Amino acid sequence: MTGAEKIELLRAKLQEVVDENDRLRAELARTTEGASAYATLSDIHRNRELPAAVRAKAASACLPHEMPRLESVPPPMDLVAEPYVPLAELVEQRRARCDQMEREARQIRVLPNGQVLLLDEPYGGNGGDQT
Repeated sequence: MTGAEKIELLRAKLQEVVDENDRLRAELARTTEGASAYATLSDIHRNRELPAAVRAKAASACLPHEMPRLESVPPPMDLVAEPYVPLAELVEQRRARCDQMEREARQIRVLPNGQVLLLDEPYGGNGGDQT
């Protein structure tokens, strides 16, 4: 192979590379025309024809927009724990409240027409009818 043939072969290869470069630039311009920066980077990182280093860099730039960072979140309600009351004291309080309710309770009588009468005598608390 002569020197002129080698130069011509190199010139042809160079022209192929330039044409491929122009084609890729045109493709990039076409796909990114009017697109946002995120859309452009997203297209780049999904394009398997590009080198892995380029795709990885584009993917790392897209990551914060695709997967939000995990952050601590305040509780949804302001909860306050009740003070501790020993069981024996709690039972005593509940029994006192129950006794008070029984003392304050009044009897009621429902007539056949649906009218409710509140009687003056206190309720006996035994569930029986005192009439």
